[in-house]
Amino acid sequence: MAYGSTKINRFNMHQLSPYERIQYQRERRAAAAEIAQKNASMANSFASIQSNSAVETGNLFSKIAMQRISKTA
Repeated sequence: MAYGSTKINRFNMHQLSPYERIQYQRERRAAAAEIAQKNASMANSFASIQSNSAVETGNLFSKIAMQRISKTA
């Protein structure tokens, strides 16, 4: 992402040719899409963990309740 020895930024981007500017923007968009996909995947993983945890907590409470009912009956 560097043009020559300097890093591309909004102040020197006008020095690039139109083709180089488009290529640079495509690279930036691809990198941003990759990061967004990675973050979405991580968020889905955390949501799945949280959902599984809630289900297992419910199962645990159900088992405890069933044990108490069977002891009193």
